[in-house]
Amino acid sequence: MGLSIKGLTVSFLTGGHLVRAVDGVSLEIRNGSCLALVGESGSGKTTIGIACMGLLPSNAILDGIMELDGTPLDYSVQETARKIRWRRISMVFQSGAASLNPVKPVLDQVAEPMAVTLGSGWKEARRVAARAMELMGLGPDLHQRFPHELSGGQAQRVLLAMATILDPQVMILDEPTANLDVVTKAFVGELIGEAKKRGKALLLVGHDLDFVVRWADEVAVMYLGQTMEFLPAGRLLTSPWHPYSWALVRSYPSMRCNRDLGGIRGDALQRVTHQHGRNNPSAYFHSHDQAHGVGGGTSHAPEAGCLFWPRCTQALGACREGSVELTMQGNFGVRCLRGGVVELLRLKEVSKRYGETQALHPTDLGVRAGEVLCLVGETGSGKTTLAMIAAGVLRPDGGARLLDGRDMDETLQEDRAALARQVGIVYQDPASSVSHRFTVEEILAEPMKIHRAFPQEGIRDGVEDLLRKVHLPWDERFMALYPHELSQGTMQRVCLARALALRPKLLVADEPTSSLDPSAQAKVIRLLMELQIEEGLTLLFVTHDIGLARKIGDRLAVMLAGRIVELGPAATLLALPLHPYTQMLIRRAEDDVQERPMGQGSASPQGCAFAPRCKWAEERCLLESPPNLHLEDGDRTVRCFRFFDKGSESSMPRDSSGDLRGKVGNWS
Repeated sequence: MGLSIKGLTVSFLTGGHLVRAVDGVSLEIRNGSCLALVGESGSGKTTIGIACMGLLPSNAILDGIMELDGTPLDYSVQETARKIRWRRISMVFQSGAASLNPVKPVLDQVAEPMAVTLGSGWKEARRVAARAMELMGLGPDLHQRFPHELSGGQAQRVLLAMATILDPQVMILDEPTANLDVVTKAFVGELIGEAKKRGKALLLVGHDLDFVVRWADEVAVMYLGQTMEFLPAGRLLTSPWHPYSWALVRSYPSMRCNRDLGGIRGDALQRVTHQHGRNNPSAYFHSHDQAHGVGGGTSHAPEAGCLFWPRCTQALGACREGSVELTMQGNFGVRCLRGGVVELLRLKEVSKRYGETQALHPTDLGVRAGEVLCLVGETGSGKTTLAMIAAGVLRPDGGARLLDGRDMDETLQEDRAALARQVGIVYQDPASSVSHRFTVEEILAEPMKIHRAFPQEGIRDGVEDLLRKVHLPWDERFMALYPHELSQGTMQRVCLARALALRPKLLVADEPTSSLDPSAQAKVIRLLMELQIEEGLTLLFVTHDIGLARKIGDRLAVMLAGRIVELGPAATLLALPLHPYTQMLIRRAEDDVQERPMGQGSASPQGCAFAPRCKWAEERCLLESPPNLHLEDGDRTVRCFRFFDKGSESSMPRDSSGDLRGKVGNWS
């Protein structure tokens, strides 16, 4: 058994308002396991822990059931509370030294739960406390020190000694690794592992997602007091399902991470229930739920629907209405009207031929809402062809295209303008992608006029707003300039602003910085990523620069001779590339290694295009094209015969423990 929480709701009364910190949360922390709570500050994680300890302040209103091994937790009677707190449930509070009594030696503070709760004499309690501190690596020289005389790591170990002195069944760890060095973090992690082996139930509250994945068994992702997702800890960094979980992972600085931090657009503050007539039952009484930032800033907002919708990249109108329930399936659960992260764009077996040249072989590709997917590869690999098919500029010879669930070709036939409003394009050469007879103002106003995105009198304001978004002047002088009067970097910003004029969901950028100098390139890329977050854009980015893709991509699709030969999360793909061609691209980017040019070799048109340059090539590689292999460890695919035969497992990349990375799944 363990600690069970059912329908826990905690609100704090402040004046005429109730701040709802926890909203109907249900958790099961089983003996011998660790459940982690993650989420932004203010999501209710610490409040849950404090509620389990029975330490909520007097202005708190609590509802729900908490049980320990099937027995309800009752803190209403002081004697009962003393039998539970520290003896059966203990807590390591946040902020280390700030949680300790500043005027009391730390040995006495560690001994206090035993001396006060059990009624043991102070002499015996200090003896046991000294032993508990020794187990935490704190020697006798620290016993009489005060909290301000300790380092952050030492203060954290004092709290751990205090929490474990009575050997409780349940331990709540609130940010136990905050502000700690990596050595002390490892020590805390080992304590968690040892406690699980001894059958303890642990509730871990944390922002350190690497630590959570390493030591927790399950994770509950919290947002504004609600549980947004349940999933096994090992899936948190690789394949979270809720849009909030995915955005949270993008914001986390992991050692596995190559890309710049993404962040989440907007802010989440708190939920407020405003009540009238609270002290006068005969008076008018009603309440309104409101997440700050929802409902136009008024204190009288209706039910907010999904609390994450104002910041979500895939929200629908229906997401604003009613409530969204947490749907569980096995040990997975998600609170999302759309069932989790959805694909904004899906390409199915799309292909393109120019005369005798097969520019794009039948290709499948999905682009998720809100992500940055980079297409990388050598010149002539089919990147631009695939991107222009995705943008609706090129018509494929075969296959299907779905944009937000609707057939793109049907949209093109019925309402081409509707597709233009959903997809923006930034071309490789900014100078040739606009008319040189137009001023900056006319370039930006043109799509608004054609698609009637603004009333005539509002177009000028729309142009000024676009220029502000891309950090360009919006005065009369600048808007009257022509393209030849602008630098390449400034012109590319104008083109980016034009692509955003109709507020598209999908932005296709075809090598938008290849013609810019490094300084201008860096400025445009920073701007593009800022807009991607703030506008909630889905970005399909074409580049031959794998170093640039490393910095901006959530996922990479590596293309060779009209095929995607490898696809996966950027961090894992670049750390452990599977396809020999991907490995060559990375070597070339890192060391400027000279490889044999594409034309050498004698592979047939049906063979692997990389076979003539591959040291692993076999005869069949020259004659057959490898099928697309989906790997079991998540979101990765590869086209290579090396991963088909068990006999070639020795050549597969392995992690530091020797486990195979990328075990064989099913063929498609």
